[in-house]
This record gives sequence, structure tokens and C-alpha cells, in this order.
Amino acid sequence: MNTVERLLALDMGAIKAPEKEVKLKLGKLGGQEFTFPCKAVNNEKIARIQTEMLELNKKGELKELNTGEMKLNTVIEGCPDVFKNQDLLKHYNVPSFKDLVNLILLPGEVDELYNIINELNGYEKDEEEIEDIKN
Repeated sequence: MNTVERLLALDMGAIKAPEKEVKLKLGKLGGQEFTFPCKAVNNEKIARIQTEMLELNKKGELKELNTGEMKLNTVIEGCPDVFKNQDLLKHYNVPSFKDLVNLILLPGEVDELYNIINELNGYEKDEEEIEDIKN
């Protein structure tokens, strides 16, 4: 069966973004363990996040790539149950989702969630690929 035939044979309900629960011990919270429900981010949101990380000068030339912003936005979109929660914004008295992430997570914890979300988005390398690159 070719790809088109296989896709046509699938039920629409079978199409679902990958999800994963991630446990992290948070340094700012005394090493307490928390579970973050993470999910893949759709193509449209990824494109917006990538566009927002670009800073252009007046001539429209690339001035800077803000990877920190990209990571924050990816974590917010990939863990919306936590980082887009209005009750948490109010409780911690922070004005934005980015401020909530920065309040709760250390930079390494942001990176860990970012990397997991990227894997869910299909940006993972096989161990064999990594070994091939090393050799």
C-alpha cells in the first residue's frame, strides 16, 4: 500500500499530536518534583515563534537571533496547561506567560522542556545519526 492509500485508510480521529508527561525537580522550588504535560506544537505556531525570534535592522537585514525568546515561546506553547494558566498568572502576580516561566523555571529547566517539546515536534536525531556525525 502506498502512502496516499495508507493515509486514506486512516480514521481522522487517529491524527493526534504527540504528548508526554515530563517530571522535573525545580531548583527554584527547593528541588520539588513537578509533572509538566507537554505536547507537540503545530506548524503555524512554530512558524510564528521562529518569526518572532528574528530581529531585523531598519534595512530589513538580520540583526539578531533571539534563541531565548524562541525557547520560552516554545515551552509556553508546548506546556499550555501550566504556562498559559490564568490562575497561575494571577496567583503569582505576573503580567505575562513569559514572566511565569521565568519565575518558576531555571534556564536549564527551560532548555530541558524545550528539547523534549522539539522531540515531540519530530526534531529528534537517531542515536545512529549522532554516531555517524561523530565518526
